Amino acid sequence: MLFEINLLTIIVMAALGGISTYLANQNIAVFHDGLRPLYSQYFSGAMDRRALFATSFALSFGLVIGFGIPTSIAGKIIIVHTILLGCDILGTLFSDSGNRKWIATAVGALFGILLLFGMQAITDIFSVLPIDFTGNLGNVGSLIIVSFSVFPAIAVGYQAGLAKGAIVLALTMIIKQFTALYGRFSFGTVQVALNADGMALLFGIVAMVFVAARYGKKSSEGTASAFAVFGKNIERIRKNIVVLSIAGGIVAIATTLLLIAEGPASLTLTAEGQYASAAMVALGRTLGFIPLVMTTAIISGLYSPAGTKAVHVPAILLINAGIMGLVGSFVIGALIMAIEILILGFIATAMDKFPGMKELGDNVRTAMSKVLDIALLVGGMLAANAIAPNIGFIWIIGLYFLNEISKKPIATMAIGPLGAISMGIIVNILHLIGLFPK
Repeated sequence: MLFEINLLTIIVMAALGGISTYLANQNIAVFHDGLRPLYSQYFSGAMDRRALFATSFALSFGLVIGFGIPTSIAGKIIIVHTILLGCDILGTLFSDSGNRKWIATAVGALFGILLLFGMQAITDIFSVLPIDFTGNLGNVGSLIIVSFSVFPAIAVGYQAGLAKGAIVLALTMIIKQFTALYGRFSFGTVQVALNADGMALLFGIVAMVFVAARYGKKSSEGTASAFAVFGKNIERIRKNIVVLSIAGGIVAIATTLLLIAEGPASLTLTAEGQYASAAMVALGRTLGFIPLVMTTAIISGLYSPAGTKAVHVPAILLINAGIMGLVGSFVIGALIMAIEILILGFIATAMDKFPGMKELGDNVRTAMSKVLDIALLVGGMLAANAIAPNIGFIWIIGLYFLNEISKKPIATMAIGPLGAISMGIIVNILHLIGLFPK
């Protein structure tokens, strides 16, 4: 793994696990966007604590095991879903009354520490196998960097039609090619080289926001917000602004320490040291999650321990900035979280007046998901084929279609990382029985 295990990282992971579990236990914040709206049933008494835990477990456990852990091992940084979804489960496991909250917090802190050591232990075990395949796992994310700039064009296509999507796609390709050819220049002795993928992505993001702003129509209800009835929920979130801000700061500092990454694309870029591009990708994902996180927060009264994911953006840029970078990361992350909470009412009104922006969020998430599905699947094929040239492609393609017909399929984007890791284990087993020479 890329992170170091020392006293600081142990404390940060314990703090992240502890505070995230506390927030889930006290019904203040949960990471899973699908779980958040269900709390209205819990508050009304229609759902008891046991049913809430069962729902949280059903929603999150498969993602942790099938997506979070394999993606983290392949990328060498813990993807944030792995710890925060686990904390959702642990938080709902315990009663939210009495001293149970402190037990839940302690268990969450222990979970964070175990995850830190566990991930390192798994990679250490893999590295001493007869056939070391860990170096080939980097291929899993190799296509994310070059393909991620496509998602804005897809989002525009969903929202405004094929023609506009095709125009944005063509312009994205031109911007990328132009930057690759002419994006190097100097100011005196200072050499500047623009990242072609980053510039293409920046153009795409600006284009899709522009299209969404023009596409949206102002509500005929004027200032009468459809979210007005949820004013008490907004106030409930604001009452917890201090602890939520602390959580945002901890998420940010964990990002700066390379302990966690906000998503598969930024994880890959961060692992390769392309921090500016990783921050740009994280910003793009933030735009997609603002409507979802804030809408579910407004209707439920719960927020997310990572907010809209905006806390990750400056945190990535502060990697390798030393002690002051870590302090700055925490402070900026806490400040961003506080600002998000304070503007919840404004965001609710804005989404009413410009429904195209909310639709943009839905389209961005769909587009990102489809791009990542393909990029990780093909990347998994490349990794598996590098591990086992004769059978790698067969294994990943087979897993993909078997998953399609499964009664309980896992997320498509998990097939690539999971398939590549399992391929590595299989070739070691085949080696032991003489069917796979070094």
